[in-house]
Amino acid sequence: MKITITKTGTFMLGVALAIMTTGLQAQRGNGMHSRQGFRADSGVYAHRMLNLTADQDEKITALRIVHQKEMMNLRNDKAIKQAELQKYRSADKPDMTQINKTIDELGKLTVEMQKKSVAHELAVRNLLTDEQKAVFTLRHHNREFGEGRGMRHSQGKEYSYGNRRGDCRNL
Repeated sequence: MKITITKTGTFMLGVALAIMTTGLQAQRGNGMHSRQGFRADSGVYAHRMLNLTADQDEKITALRIVHQKEMMNLRNDKAIKQAELQKYRSADKPDMTQINKTIDELGKLTVEMQKKSVAHELAVRNLLTDEQKAVFTLRHHNREFGEGRGMRHSQGKEYSYGNRRGDCRNL
């Protein structure tokens, strides 16, 4: 009887430790922060790396605001289409024609988002000097391979180079 209670107690203690350890591992660390204390993907850090003039900074900020608004609209449209797709998929009698049509519309939105992101990147790049372009290109090349984004967004080109969720570019 005592052996069963001891084994049960040991098992429960092991389960409790496993649960507590999992919770600790889920806590956010400093992975998205640079050595200087700024987020690696924040505009402050990027602007300091590029040594932007006041005029360049003003123009890039204007471009970024327009880009963010465009991307917000596209993300909202995409979220609506994803909700519609879920609705069609969970219907009692799913209509494959409607499902395929919605998937195609989602694909078009994703392609449009990617095109706008690249157009924005090139518009910003055109405002830079040759030296700044080299830093900018290197920075963006490394980010495509997952550096500076955190583990969740190291894949998937639909994410741009901006805030934590990758919603918009800062440059």
